[in-house]
Amino acid sequence: MNNSLFYTNNFRKVDVNSAIEELRRNYAIKYRDQPDVKQINAWRGSISALSQYINDGTWVFMEYGFPIGTERVDFLIARRGHAFIIESKGWNSYVKKNEIVSLGDNQEVVNPCYQIQNYVAKMRNFHSSSSLISFDGFVYMYNTRDGNECKILYNGMEVESELKILPVEVCSEEEINVLENGTFRTSRELIDFISANRENIMENVSRKFLNAGFGLSEEQAIIVEKIMNSLRKGERKKYFISGGMGSGKTLMAINLLFMALSEGYQSLLAYRNNRLINTLRRVFGSTYSSLLCFYSMGFNGHFKGLGEENFDSERLRLQKLLIYDEAQRMTIDVMRKTLSYDKTSVYFFDENQILINDEDGRKIVFKSEAERSGTNFEFISLSGYFRMIDGDKYGRFIDGIFTGNDYGNPGEYDLRLFDDINNMIDNLKHKKENEDTRIALLASYTFSDGRKEKKRVINPEIKWLMDPKTEYPQYWMGLHENPFKYCASIYGSQGFETDYVGLIWGEDLVWRDKWVVQPEKITDTIGGRSSIKSVCKSNPERGKEMLFNRYRILLTRGMKGTSVYFEDADTFDHMNSVLEKSRISVRST
Repeated sequence: MNNSLFYTNNFRKVDVNSAIEELRRNYAIKYRDQPDVKQINAWRGSISALSQYINDGTWVFMEYGFPIGTERVDFLIARRGHAFIIESKGWNSYVKKNEIVSLGDNQEVVNPCYQIQNYVAKMRNFHSSSSLISFDGFVYMYNTRDGNECKILYNGMEVESELKILPVEVCSEEEINVLENGTFRTSRELIDFISANRENIMENVSRKFLNAGFGLSEEQAIIVEKIMNSLRKGERKKYFISGGMGSGKTLMAINLLFMALSEGYQSLLAYRNNRLINTLRRVFGSTYSSLLCFYSMGFNGHFKGLGEENFDSERLRLQKLLIYDEAQRMTIDVMRKTLSYDKTSVYFFDENQILINDEDGRKIVFKSEAERSGTNFEFISLSGYFRMIDGDKYGRFIDGIFTGNDYGNPGEYDLRLFDDINNMIDNLKHKKENEDTRIALLASYTFSDGRKEKKRVINPEIKWLMDPKTEYPQYWMGLHENPFKYCASIYGSQGFETDYVGLIWGEDLVWRDKWVVQPEKITDTIGGRSSIKSVCKSNPERGKEMLFNRYRILLTRGMKGTSVYFEDADTFDHMNSVLEKSRISVRST
């Protein structure tokens, strides 16, 4: 079992009960849960509706999961050089609401045409099989004839006729292997897409993202549509959307921004991170950079952030939608100020990414403050890891490192550990030269403070990135002349992503038969009494939690893989042992 839960080249003769049992068993292994009755009935209905129309020798992959994300294709049907993605719907009624959502048996679902085009675009643009196989797709509604906005087939004869496009020749072994074991290439990134399309992105926003392979998942699409409906109705409701690293929060935030603008609603997208916002302003270009603002600027910024006392009230007057990304970094004062605005507002947050002790963006605090303000609000949780290869496994593995509950294994994610920094750098250089890939170096906030001393590593010489308006945008957009000469701190990596990351794990968090903090090694004093250094001195357990947060972020910036150099030998030995045990466990199953 790899990408699909069940596959065969003899689908016409498959025993339905045996196929469902294999689907059920593999579903339980992959998702650590049992499929519900509705899912099993859907499998039974779709197999019965489709099997007799598939020729012998045609490969059929059921419940085909994307290596990045939690989405699954109902059927992928392939012969030599060509494949169809099929979404099979057993609804008795279907009504299209708009381009993104519909009603299936009176329940709100993602529009199946949007869904199929999303899957096809992702396979065409990102999957490693696309060099060998061309992809098309259609929706098969076998219990209704409702709907006609895309290629929807309604009976087996139509399916049989459509599949005649497939070649006579069967798939080669290479094609079968790349379909079942292939991964997503991250040759295109969200910031690249926006930069390339910013001049015409407003022309059918959802379609632009969709065709480029950046379509929303069903979960994301339904949430975005809920917020857009609230905006259209003038509800001025507050939405708090929580999600882990790589769950697609920024993709949703940017989609919301441009969708609202395309419908005539003035909107702002706000951050606290000056390195991230300056990079996005450069990506958005002069036309849209004014849509980005700070929600918190502090003393040095004269408290002119969107959530602060000196924000330009005239600028706020015409706004209809306010979006706060990385809202976990809000202080209580900023939170209260933003909640006072009578606007439709969306807060994307992950309380496991809090960096400084005065940041209060946790669900319990948001809920308390929303109730206190008397506003209409709703909490929504996102699931899944969309950014990283095998992100669900890797995410659980990283969590297990810090909780000690269940290490699991990192799956296909390329995690490598080093006790020599030169070996790590050489390995990453080899990847860059041979894979035409994007690399970034990150480092713990130790050894030097990044202000008085610009060097983070003496040999080889690696300097901190410094200027948030020039160096950071160049670095994360892949424009820097030598990515191995510079590194970013936690503040310069939150919100960014790249293909591979090289991480320098310092002596702030070390293993001594348990995780131990070493405040004397920390040079990060940002936040004064709330800084990580101060907290690790006064409250080591709280400091440990915050360091866990930081290393979770640093370990999940790479979409394909992360290489880690440990400055502490005992910590390297421990982590190396954990990783080796996880791999032995995989090999023995």
